[in-house]
Amino acid sequence: MRVTAVESTELFVGTPERPLQVVAAGIEHLAGRSVHVTVEGRGVGETVVTVGEDGTARAEIPVTGGSGPITVTATDGDESAHGTGEFTVAEPGWTMFMVSHFHYDPVWWNTQGAYTETWDVVDDPATTGLPARPFGYRGDSGMSLVRAHSELARRDPAYTFVLAEVDYLKPYWDAFPEERAFLRELIRTGRVEVMGGTYNEPNTNLTGAEATVRNALYGDGFQRGVMGASPQTAWQLDAFGHDPQFPGLMADAGVTSSSWARGPHHQWGPTMSVFGEEPRDPGRMQFPAEFEWIAPSGRGLLTAYMVNHYAAGWAIDSAPALPEAEAAALKLFQGLKKVALTRNVLLPVGGDYAPPCRWVMDIHRDWNARYVWPRFISAVPRDFFAAVRAELDAEGRRASPQTRDMNPIYTGKDVSYIDTKQAQRHGETLLADAEAWATLASLVTGHSYPDAALDKAWRQLVYGAHHDAVTGSESDQVYIDLLTGWRELADLAETVHADATKALADRVEPGTGPDLVVFNPTTWERQDVLTVDDPGLVPVGDDFQPLPAVREQDGTLRVVVPQVPGMGLKTLPLAAGSLPGWASGEGTTIRNEFYEVTVDAARGGAVSSLRAVAEGGRELLPAGEIGNELVVAGSRITVRADLGVFKYTQQLTLWAGVDRLDVSTTIDGYDGADRLIRVRWPSDVRGGLPVHEVADAVIGRGFGFVEVDSERFPWTLDNPANTWFALASTARVLLHDDSGAPLGSRAIGVAELVYADWNEAGELGTPLAAALVRAGVTATSTIAGGPRYGDLEVDSNLPDIRIAVGGPARNSLVAEALAMDPAADRELRRQVAERGVAAVWVAPRASLREEWVPGADLRDLERLPLLVIAGADPSGDAKAVDVLIADLEDFTVTATAPGGGEALPPGDAWDGRGFAVLNRGTPGCVVTSSGDLYMSLMRSCTGWPSGVWI
Repeated sequence: MRVTAVESTELFVGTPERPLQVVAAGIEHLAGRSVHVTVEGRGVGETVVTVGEDGTARAEIPVTGGSGPITVTATDGDESAHGTGEFTVAEPGWTMFMVSHFHYDPVWWNTQGAYTETWDVVDDPATTGLPARPFGYRGDSGMSLVRAHSELARRDPAYTFVLAEVDYLKPYWDAFPEERAFLRELIRTGRVEVMGGTYNEPNTNLTGAEATVRNALYGDGFQRGVMGASPQTAWQLDAFGHDPQFPGLMADAGVTSSSWARGPHHQWGPTMSVFGEEPRDPGRMQFPAEFEWIAPSGRGLLTAYMVNHYAAGWAIDSAPALPEAEAAALKLFQGLKKVALTRNVLLPVGGDYAPPCRWVMDIHRDWNARYVWPRFISAVPRDFFAAVRAELDAEGRRASPQTRDMNPIYTGKDVSYIDTKQAQRHGETLLADAEAWATLASLVTGHSYPDAALDKAWRQLVYGAHHDAVTGSESDQVYIDLLTGWRELADLAETVHADATKALADRVEPGTGPDLVVFNPTTWERQDVLTVDDPGLVPVGDDFQPLPAVREQDGTLRVVVPQVPGMGLKTLPLAAGSLPGWASGEGTTIRNEFYEVTVDAARGGAVSSLRAVAEGGRELLPAGEIGNELVVAGSRITVRADLGVFKYTQQLTLWAGVDRLDVSTTIDGYDGADRLIRVRWPSDVRGGLPVHEVADAVIGRGFGFVEVDSERFPWTLDNPANTWFALASTARVLLHDDSGAPLGSRAIGVAELVYADWNEAGELGTPLAAALVRAGVTATSTIAGGPRYGDLEVDSNLPDIRIAVGGPARNSLVAEALAMDPAADRELRRQVAERGVAAVWVAPRASLREEWVPGADLRDLERLPLLVIAGADPSGDAKAVDVLIADLEDFTVTATAPGGGEALPPGDAWDGRGFAVLNRGTPGCVVTSSGDLYMSLMRSCTGWPSGVWI
């Protein structure tokens, strides 16, 4: 007989009130013999085990005592054996919530219609006419998935599961009315939780805020209003990143929590580089998996990030028997608990088109019959979030605040199938305008409100916002299938818009002659260019003088209309006459009162000069660089060029009275594959950082990389912008030396906030993170003793500044930084002594542009500037944070840099200017550290499932 192993486990037996930790011992002895096993040392206990037929046994000995060396003794009569080990006291009270689910894409490799078929029943298209599933493993249709989970719930009263997207729920609800009562009963008793509060899992970083609002309205309307559910968790498992404003919008919609798998750590999370590989330790995460996700609006959701992805628990299903399944569950628990905020772990048990896991209920019963802690239970997310909140409340803690930008994920999604993104943008804008005018027409004129047409159009819009639709990750056949939805959306919106504006125009008091009624759907007074069918007359202003206008070749009229009131209209009289078209002219320069543009014919017609006339002719492009590479109503330059792989035509137009340069690009003859076409604008802005307009907010982002091999450096940091992006600043730090002399401004956009501990992060960090993100600075809250934010190998994006709260006696990171900069240490002490609070700048070793390289790792303390905010004690720290928040009201923070001229390395001082590029449905963009702004125009991709046809 011998003792082969001694293991101090995290398992407990006994009762919840008196748990006994388990020491496991491996025994080799004669089959069938009973062995008495004891533990002695710092921990003591005993048990009896019977040796199995293979001559081995695992003894689990309940132990009491403290951590330290132990000896395990196995005895059978006069025969005995010994083994030694180390006993480590573990923490009882842990629970793993096994949430059974399936993820379902109504568009991806299969069409909308086929996804509602029961194609998995007989996988033989020759006999059924239904499509076979061209995938690496057999899956189940949406109808069969809901039925399978429901049937298990019928057989097992303890089984719980979740349902989510309306795009499969409504077809099932309609097709199987006999199942409605049972589903409602499961919902009522808490055995089914309906997730999402949205129509589907939209890719909100590619749509506007109104599309997100409507997605919530249609989702909640069906889930709550029809099914009788109460959706509380935004269930965005597979979305390719998230709009920063999403948690705030969903909080406004009544949702209280969220859970998803993609965001802060690339597409597969911190434990995997490639899907399917053995998960690594999640210890490089900078914050717990549960956190308060805060939007620029200041509203937020308690969020559970799926560290090992939404299919994490599906590994249990492949186990050959229950012991192996339980071992797999325990291994998952041991990894996930390392980054859990409380003694509660969320394990999603499911995957794409996944039926019920075959072991989950056996684990639920067998495991909990053997152990009191940790418990492994079948549950729904509502149970998990309730447990998290209860523990936080009981301990007086708060979840860490995170305003981190959960992007970029799958950067190709921002440009693949670019026409679908243009269609989505056009449809969303037109539909919102049409609805507004239809509402006014109904109220003012009694015009019949087109509710059916608007309803169907919005449904098409929210359907197209799905993360495998507008993203361009679908097959060719699905792409064609989806186009019909966007086409119908546009047709419906155009009809509603035309009918409503006509009804309103008919109420306008007619003038002495013919006139044109111009509508402005924005909420501000606007002077801009109107496009309208040529009426054969000349639009004139209030003074009856012709307005700047020109006739296009397609027969439309382009006219600059002055001062149309916000959400209002303006009548333009029409006088007899006709308008000329564009006239050819000599030269390569155009000009209005705002800009002067010159192109260089020798370099393909690229812009060689862009001057701000209103600023004394200041040149906006760097010397030697070219932009747009690849009354007179206004002036236009048309450029035509042949690049070999395609031809293009570009038009650059300056309109009289409009402070904007309009650029359009038409690409012809391109039939290549796996190529990306961008347009580049260099900028002469110094020290600026990337700024992106997202849905209903503006945030700072990091530089990207365009001239790299993406196989070697996959993280290029392209990002989607809603309608514009820029090289400028959201907030900035105004620096002066210790004498008060100004040193310059440093733009900031993405921060790491470093606190002494998580309690401080929750208390002080929440208002600070909210104030920063209101100013456009997203932030990751961390603690001094934890991992640093800023390694592209694991982080989806990078910070450009660190802000640490607390003096060196309380914050170890501050102590480390000040030890390297004695002048900063002296300045901190001086300010605290004189004012009670301090704001001190610790300069980096080099400029941000030097550090920002492909594959960058900015975790080293000297690679980024550090702003130390501190008082004399914890209450002083809180006061210092309040001062900083108040300082942010004007988007400028002041700080002292005792290093003088070294505080701002070359290139880091912001010159106060900005350069912006607007888009009309081409959201993909990137700003480089050299000051170039790139907009992605087109990308062809042959990645799976692009070539799939069924």
